[in-house]
Amino acid sequence: MLRAHKIRLNPTLEQELYFRKATGNARFAWNWALAIIKEAGANQAKLPSVNDLRIKFNQIKRIEFPFIMETTKCAPDQALLDLKQALSNFFNDLKKRKPGQKRKDGNQVNFPRFKSRRKGFGSFYLANDQFAVKGYEIKIPKLGWVNMTEQLRFAGKLMSARISERAGYWFVSILVELPELISQAPERVIGIDVGIKTLAVDSDGEGFENQKHFSLAQKKLRRLSRWLARKQKGKKNWAKAKLKLARWHLRIANLRKDALHKMTTRLAQKASTIALETLNVPGMLKNHKLAKAISDASFAEIARQLTYKAQQVVLVAPFYPSSKTCNGCGVINKELTLAHRQWKCPSCGATLDRDLNAALNLRDEGIRIIGA
Repeated sequence: MLRAHKIRLNPTLEQELYFRKATGNARFAWNWALAIIKEAGANQAKLPSVNDLRIKFNQIKRIEFPFIMETTKCAPDQALLDLKQALSNFFNDLKKRKPGQKRKDGNQVNFPRFKSRRKGFGSFYLANDQFAVKGYEIKIPKLGWVNMTEQLRFAGKLMSARISERAGYWFVSILVELPELISQAPERVIGIDVGIKTLAVDSDGEGFENQKHFSLAQKKLRRLSRWLARKQKGKKNWAKAKLKLARWHLRIANLRKDALHKMTTRLAQKASTIALETLNVPGMLKNHKLAKAISDASFAEIARQLTYKAQQVVLVAPFYPSSKTCNGCGVINKELTLAHRQWKCPSCGATLDRDLNAALNLRDEGIRIIGA
């Protein structure tokens, strides 16, 4: 089993300069190879292999690109391997579709694009034999030891590391190979209904509050955005305002991520199998009155985290009427709307909580799917 631990770094000015050079070298190698591939495509020639370009790059880099030698060799080398994977993903996705046809879910893979410095520094890769970790420090080739804000929490074989930048902060994500963990969750099924008013309700009746991180932070976001708009682009004060806005966005993202991880971990510990409705999130986002709230709730991220945390996740069909079906008698209330948080069954007379009733129906449908 592979687990990653992302840790913030505390580099000196000299070390930060090294990071910028390394991410720049990775970006340069990607753009260099992509330019050759695009030129061949424009001339209707056979596209060169990324492996051949990688060999060529290593042959000429000492003479034509001497700045590449100032940082670790892993930075440009892995960038070319990443480009190879990106091209492979594009052509594999293209084979599944007819010419000019788009995927129904809208998630088609695009042809790789040039990387721009304007969109951040990017990242660079380190192979497992190119770095070492000791306490609160990580050793990087041609640089030395860099301070980390916390120790690596996993004890196992180091597989790789990737150093990246966001909002002026530098992070290292260390991948560690661990033995397979035996889940301690009880052997049972629970259903989970996700929503906007309450983020999630399980079939045991436990609810999780939707903390609405983006909505609560929106007032300050507007103020910081106006502050940035008043600055002259490219000047020092503009850079300071841009950094402050980016850090506020990062704080919102971290708060949301922390709440989701705590919730999904709690749910994965309650049962070995989780029944979850398959939500058409792109379709839901077309409702402009709810799009912001749906994006803030991160339904897709909840499903993604549960997929790898729980032993088994059963996905229920997207059009299954979990909210409209009475869990007691099975009658479908076609008149139910989003405004009805509680409703009375017209057949058996039971008073039902909308979210809890949906979670119970998802649990029962999950049990049926497993037994089918």
